[in-house]
Formats: sequence, C-alpha cells, structure tokens
Amino acid sequence: MEENKDYCIVADYGFEKLEKILSIIGGKWKIQLIYHLGQKHTLRYGELKRLLPAISHKILSAQLKDLEKSGLVQRIEYPEIPARVEYQLTRSGIELMPIYEAVNKWCEENGEVFMTE
Repeated sequence: MEENKDYCIVADYGFEKLEKILSIIGGKWKIQLIYHLGQKHTLRYGELKRLLPAISHKILSAQLKDLEKSGLVQRIEYPEIPARVEYQLTRSGIELMPIYEAVNKWCEENGEVFMTE
C-alpha cells in the first residue's frame, strides 16, 4: 500500500486540543506529579513532597489544586484526626498514561533531537 506523503493525520484533529492538554499538564511539577501518581496509584501529600524534595509546599499545593480542577487528580479527604488526605489519578488522568508511554518511546527513538542543544 502506497503512503500519501501529502496527507497529514494531524489535520484531522487540529492543534487546539493538544495545545490545551499540554497547557494543563505542562511544567516541571505537574508532569512529575502525574508520573508518581500513575506509578503508586494513591499517595498522601507528605509522600508526594518526599518524592519531589525540591518543590515548595506552596507550589505543591497549587499544582495539586490545578490538577484537581482539571479533573486529572482526585483529592480524598478522610474524616480523621489527624487529618488524612490522599491523591490519586482520576479515570481521565489514568487515560493519559498511554500518552506518556508514547512520548517516552518517541524520545527514546529520537534521542538525537535532544543532543543538538
């Protein structure tokens, strides 16, 4: 089967949705938070802080709130003393994992792109 080199598959989708999701998950900390929650499934605030020691409490709280507002992370608060709060990916957040895998595969296959800097 001959491939049509003039056809661009992204033309079917446009750029707006990709641009939107990249703005939601973009940045150093959100990507790392989604990664850790994808690995561990459920983490408490203190566990996330230990996994990302360079992040400040203010930034960690803000990033988690942003991800929660975007519908990618769920905050679960338990009525206990002392308070216990856990974070986990929502269904939408979990569905991002194949995208992470695809980007990682692309990076492995195209590593020379990063070596030009």
